[in-house]
Amino acid sequence: MKLRRGHFGGGQSNLWPLYLLTALLLVGCGSKNQETASPPAVDEEFWEAYYLQGAKIGYGRTTLKSRQRDDGSVVFDVDSLNHLTVKRFGTTTENDIEMQTVETPEGRLLSFRTEVAMGPSPTISTGKVEGGEIVITTETGGRSDTARLPWSRDVRGFRGIEQTLAEEPLEPGEKRTIKMLMPLVNQIAEVDLTARDVEKTSVLGVDAELLRVDSVARLPGGQSIETILWIDEDGEVIKNRVAALDQESYRTTRELALAPGGNQQQFDLGLDLIVPVDPPLENPHASQKVRYRVELKDSDPSEALASGSTQKVDATGPHAAEVTVFAARGGKLAQPGEPAAKPGDEFTAPNGVLQADDARIREMAREARGEAIDPTEVALALERYVNKVVSEKNFSHGFATAADVAETRSGDCTEHAVLLAALLRACGIPSRVAIGLVYVERAGGFGYHMWTEAYLGGHWVPLDGIRGQGGTSAAYLKLTDSSLAGTSAYSSFLAVARVLGQLKVEVVEAN
Repeated sequence: MKLRRGHFGGGQSNLWPLYLLTALLLVGCGSKNQETASPPAVDEEFWEAYYLQGAKIGYGRTTLKSRQRDDGSVVFDVDSLNHLTVKRFGTTTENDIEMQTVETPEGRLLSFRTEVAMGPSPTISTGKVEGGEIVITTETGGRSDTARLPWSRDVRGFRGIEQTLAEEPLEPGEKRTIKMLMPLVNQIAEVDLTARDVEKTSVLGVDAELLRVDSVARLPGGQSIETILWIDEDGEVIKNRVAALDQESYRTTRELALAPGGNQQQFDLGLDLIVPVDPPLENPHASQKVRYRVELKDSDPSEALASGSTQKVDATGPHAAEVTVFAARGGKLAQPGEPAAKPGDEFTAPNGVLQADDARIREMAREARGEAIDPTEVALALERYVNKVVSEKNFSHGFATAADVAETRSGDCTEHAVLLAALLRACGIPSRVAIGLVYVERAGGFGYHMWTEAYLGGHWVPLDGIRGQGGTSAAYLKLTDSSLAGTSAYSSFLAVARVLGQLKVEVVEAN
């Protein structure tokens, strides 16, 4: 059967999950080694090479194969593998994203499967279009969560951008809007495509005349991802770029995609993305109150940073804000304010990341709390316990589940955060994780971080298992929080992606 060109194009939909994965890796690195198998017989395939800050970090391979189903209809199986090798604080790890879709000859999505290995237990999502909705099941560590999203014939699958550009290439000055399912976060995005002019751009060292297309994907909740595509006269995406991290993808041959990266200095996601602070924050983790001036190059920090009981954000301009952070010690808030709304079930129930009903988690909770009954005393005991029991502090995992951490007793901030959140729920205390930045003394600036919040006395109170100091200082900047239920386990990291490469932080007043 003749293949429809709309099934193929450049690597735009492949770069998006890599962009999200990069945001995930900023607060924890995964480790999964995979040998490159000999490619099976397929109808068509293409390869991509991935670069970060000019250094090669991985490759992508996508194949398409037609098959006839039992009812006589023909469908296409589209398989993608994205392999990423990154360094964080000197530790090099390898990570894979696998995506499979089943599509009609017209390019309509019928079903999908994605697998991401960020820790010992991979996260597997499957989806199937059933009438006017798509049913999505996410499974991690043997536990599954199901969500249903409205679906219509105008919603495209993971490769929606490539399909629309290949079916009907844009002309300079033309605009187009499509809807598509965003991989990994499993949300429907509205994507605006704006064709600029044909321009000269470098493609793996060779100049090419290509049409520039600006892409803005808008997701529920106000989050967005901006990319730049360069397409040829047939609508094929040859190159694309996410400006925030200077992350690029190139359509290329198998040989070049798999070739070593050369002698470029490998970008370190931990060290090279530290947000410097001038002047440095002295004795940061003893600070009680700090006022910061925060600037974002292309957006409003008052929208990007969270306001709450420990952090007040006041806009001072379109790209600037004053952020006042208060310490929380001993389970008490310096400026409690109005009580928070009572948490719903998503903050108390076990889920695929926070397995509060796991036998090991429940046993650890009993051991950690001892004779403590008061919720605040229990929470502080759990924080001390996590700091002690996760004895091997390293960056070998990306985003391990609480049950994984209970077994390995190792990890970085994400592992401490999820284990503490699960232990809190096992003790009947609502919990969530916070995502943002913490001041790193040895680096003289802020690094991306995850910690835990417990609902105590009508307020969300921060705790940090990796420090175990009975709360947090004023050396934290919070972006968002998450229950880690269902798709929010990954979508919450888009808050990090939103500020990458744009933050500027200045200390106005400390203590």
